[in-house]
Amino acid sequence: MSYGKTLRVAEMRPQVKVVYPYNKLYTTDKNTVIMYSPRISGKTYALAQLVYIYANKYPNHDMVLARANYNSLEDSLYNEILAFADSIGQSSFYTPFRAPLRITTAVGNTIYFKGIGGSDYSRSKGFKNRGHKISLIICDETQQLKDEQSLLQAKATFVRSLDGDIPSRIVFAGNPEQVKGHWWNAFCRKYRYAGIYEFIDANYMSIYKYLSPVTKADIETERKYNPLMYKFLYLGELDDLAGGAYAQFKRDKHYISVGKWQDEIRGKRLCYIIWGGDGAITHDSTGITPIAVYSDGRAYVLQRFYYDPLKTGAVLAPSQLAELINAYVGDLCKQYDVFDEHVGSYFAIDCAAADLVTQLRYTLPGYHIVKGFTKKNVINNNAVLNNCFAKNMLKIVNFGGYYDYYARGFVSTTADTEPLVYQLESVTWKNYQLDPIIPNDYTDALTYGANVYFNNPDNLYLPTRQGAYE
Repeated sequence: MSYGKTLRVAEMRPQVKVVYPYNKLYTTDKNTVIMYSPRISGKTYALAQLVYIYANKYPNHDMVLARANYNSLEDSLYNEILAFADSIGQSSFYTPFRAPLRITTAVGNTIYFKGIGGSDYSRSKGFKNRGHKISLIICDETQQLKDEQSLLQAKATFVRSLDGDIPSRIVFAGNPEQVKGHWWNAFCRKYRYAGIYEFIDANYMSIYKYLSPVTKADIETERKYNPLMYKFLYLGELDDLAGGAYAQFKRDKHYISVGKWQDEIRGKRLCYIIWGGDGAITHDSTGITPIAVYSDGRAYVLQRFYYDPLKTGAVLAPSQLAELINAYVGDLCKQYDVFDEHVGSYFAIDCAAADLVTQLRYTLPGYHIVKGFTKKNVINNNAVLNNCFAKNMLKIVNFGGYYDYYARGFVSTTADTEPLVYQLESVTWKNYQLDPIIPNDYTDALTYGANVYFNNPDNLYLPTRQGAYE
């Protein structure tokens, strides 16, 4: 559909013009659409159009419009929907209510407004509509939710009532966040790569002809005098260093192929493996990130061990985890000739997982040194890992996935779904601490190992690093 072309909806008067690229809301064969666009891109107006069109096209179907903060719905989508009807001379089409917030239509739809944010993931579970199936679910300002789990829990509640006999839609609309590792940015990167959702990417240029002279002048001023903020606010381009806890990690430099790793270590001897580990305390994940130190001082992260109880539904006892880790360590020791080549082996496990440390000391062969990592200064430890990346001393090898020792099968991954890389790009700072709502088990494991290597608290016999810096 060309720019500004009239969208013809049966028996709709007046006919509605939809600006490109928002026509994808109607033409895609995918059920879910993600509108990932910066400010002043026309998202809210396009959503108001979508509600009006779907109400007319699918009468006697209900709709759900959600946002993290219920109190902000009236000032955003609720008023925008009513204002759009006014602008096309259809004020009588909607009947608004405020207690609770909802809108009914002249053709039998009810538009429900729901808050889905907060600390309770079950907040939306009590939703009931009055017998009608749902044609449209919209989550506006999605980036304001605290995490991906909040979004998926709400979706699971509402999607049960979607009508599968019509091209019903689920729309997640949100602005890019300035911190590249924000969960919403990471969510969109992941699903864009997967190709299962329709993406609508727009900016102010998509609706430039409709902008007021004042708005255009303000944007132009920002472009001239504050180009970085202009790129973020109006183009949606992100600054890699803004707020990310591991901002020095760059996947194009530090996440390398097996072939490149083999080229870089050719002629070098494996001297030590430092196994950084973060053990589950309750429902957390358990991760082991082995740092292989070579004779030139460079370090590479070998095959990782991941166990996430939220995916398996089973919280394992320390003894059970130790058995899985023992099998994992045994496999890597065989692959890298650890015993025959007298490669040093040191485990630095989070001291908070004291039971796991004890179990590993009992389970692993005595060849390995197993200690709890105790010198946990979050800012200082984080700075060490960032320095490793900044000086290109540490790289992560992309093995195409990892072996799941619980399920006993290989899990294929991409750069967007590899657990360690995902966390390195997602973890952020909050009040001088790592943001607790963003999982950081695997980055913690890597941090412990990196600190043992670079600070060497136990005087391990490690190769000199001076000649390895770039």
